[in-house]
Amino acid sequence: MYNIFLKKLEQSDKPIDIIVVGLGFMGFGFFSATKHVPNLRVPLIITRRPDEAKKFLLEKGYKVAYEDNPVKIKELADEGYICVSDNLDLISNYPNNLVFEVTGTVSYGTDVALRAITAGKNLVTMNPELQATVGTVLKQLADKKGLIISDVLGDQPGSLARLIANAKMMGFKPLVAGNMKRYMDKHATQKQMQPWADDKGLAVRQTVSFTDGSKQSIEMTLVANYFGMNLLKPGMKGPQVDNIKQALDEFKNENIPNEGIVDYVIGRHLFPGVFVIAKHKDPNQQKYLRYLNMGEGPCYVLFDAYHLTHLEVVNTIASVILFGQETINNGTTPVAKSAAIAKSHLKKGQTLDGIGGDTVYGQIYHINESKNYLPVGLAEGAILLRDITQDEPISFDDVKLPINPATKILGLV
Repeated sequence: MYNIFLKKLEQSDKPIDIIVVGLGFMGFGFFSATKHVPNLRVPLIITRRPDEAKKFLLEKGYKVAYEDNPVKIKELADEGYICVSDNLDLISNYPNNLVFEVTGTVSYGTDVALRAITAGKNLVTMNPELQATVGTVLKQLADKKGLIISDVLGDQPGSLARLIANAKMMGFKPLVAGNMKRYMDKHATQKQMQPWADDKGLAVRQTVSFTDGSKQSIEMTLVANYFGMNLLKPGMKGPQVDNIKQALDEFKNENIPNEGIVDYVIGRHLFPGVFVIAKHKDPNQQKYLRYLNMGEGPCYVLFDAYHLTHLEVVNTIASVILFGQETINNGTTPVAKSAAIAKSHLKKGQTLDGIGGDTVYGQIYHINESKNYLPVGLAEGAILLRDITQDEPISFDDVKLPINPATKILGLV
């Protein structure tokens, strides 16, 4: 499949232009990697901090211009420049077919997504937070226009989508779609995680969302919604293991529904990858799988030991541009939600700081158990109307929501 992508790109008679929105850790990683991909070009990066972006890119050795004129942006791109701007109107004004949104935000990301769809452009996101919060509405809008909306290979949901597809092609029936995690502290704070974030060159909000389990819950919400998978319980089971093969024993006695479940395992020595527990439908294959050191069966653990984040994004973009195929999105009939849970005792009148902050973490629930729970992706800027105890789910009735593109598109304000 990937050879087809490469050949098609090599055969293109002109560059394929991608507008990138967001120049954080992953945004720059993707942009930097595109120079190794034939005929894929980023002429424009839209960012809320264009002056900082220009300075940063100049320091990295790029030819950079601040420019709002679409014609000049095209001319400068042909001369090897990258243009930066904070003007979201360029999403519709610059002539191309795809926008790559990598802001990590929900409100601003929703604005970007709506502009892309309104402009008749396909939308690729590296933003499970956006997808799990407003992705279903965005997909409905995109479907009406015949457009593709997709999250990416490289993030765990996309990597799981690929692993699940490969498993099915080999005749396996996926039972558990899982994430591997090394450490979790659902009450982690920004002060606690700042040294680690600084050491890794990450934003502290991003680091906290990894540590407190919000990111994982959001990612597995996206997987559940795309594949129609269920949960064993709110928050998932998350057993401790020493190696990924032990996951088979941890789930073998569970009553797993026919549609399968999403879950995770946690262990200090695990790879930062994804796994699937699957049963092979053909009993004749058991001897072959035993020969291949997969175990006695009939259930097996399939896993990818890594996900290479921004480096794999190009495969999703090529799939969308060349073949009109998504990697993963939130679907049209979601079955799960990541709800906002209080990290500590919160007071009436307090403003929630959202994903990766100090007030809430995200926890996955089945949609039927959480219809009135506030999605963690909508928590930022919400004002509490009553006191909330630690580890208590926060409901829509408990907050006054801010007015922003995300709450508007969901008809909540």
